[in-house]
Amino acid sequence: MTISWFGLSSFKITGKDITIITDPFGSSSGLTAVRGGADVVVCSNPALDWCNNFSSISGAPFIITGPGEYDIKEAFIIGTGAENKELGATTIYSIELEGIRIAFLGPIKQAQLTDEQKEVLEGSDIALVPVGGRQILDFEVGAKIATQLEPFIIVPHSYKTSGLALNLDKLDKFLQEMGGKHTEEEKLSLKKKDLVGEATSLVVLTPQR
Repeated sequence: MTISWFGLSSFKITGKDITIITDPFGSSSGLTAVRGGADVVVCSNPALDWCNNFSSISGAPFIITGPGEYDIKEAFIIGTGAENKELGATTIYSIELEGIRIAFLGPIKQAQLTDEQKEVLEGSDIALVPVGGRQILDFEVGAKIATQLEPFIIVPHSYKTSGLALNLDKLDKFLQEMGGKHTEEEKLSLKKKDLVGEATSLVVLTPQR
């Protein structure tokens, strides 16, 4: 499996026979619109233009826009409701592919995870967590929630990057909150057997344009 990042909460998750894109954004974000082929699009908030640029995704993907259980090709996806009073109804997801479970938290804003959310995300190997503050989780709450999930790998997203028109905080506050130690990668390439030990790694992905 490989995971790459376009910016904001948009990722491409690629397995042997499936490609999943999360929260494709348009050019109104200030960034180059997310484009490419996918079998599945996972959307946190279909009313938000950070997340709903479906027309730029080729391949007639199956589009998931809310809570439920979805079994598509080799992926098993569970969505459950989350809070964001400023941006509207939001969904967070557990995405399981090739034996690896990913906790995908998009543009949410809440003080902590609910019991129902914890149940859905329990056992996550990788946590994709927003940390940019303002209308979404800030660096402190993002760090708290990411740590609570006890994943092998934490990947921050939705923070200030070059060209972004949205008013988000830079990444440095989150890195300091997490102790500063991290690695920077163009993409994550891993197999289930690679996820061993008890330590959690912090990986910062370079946005793919």
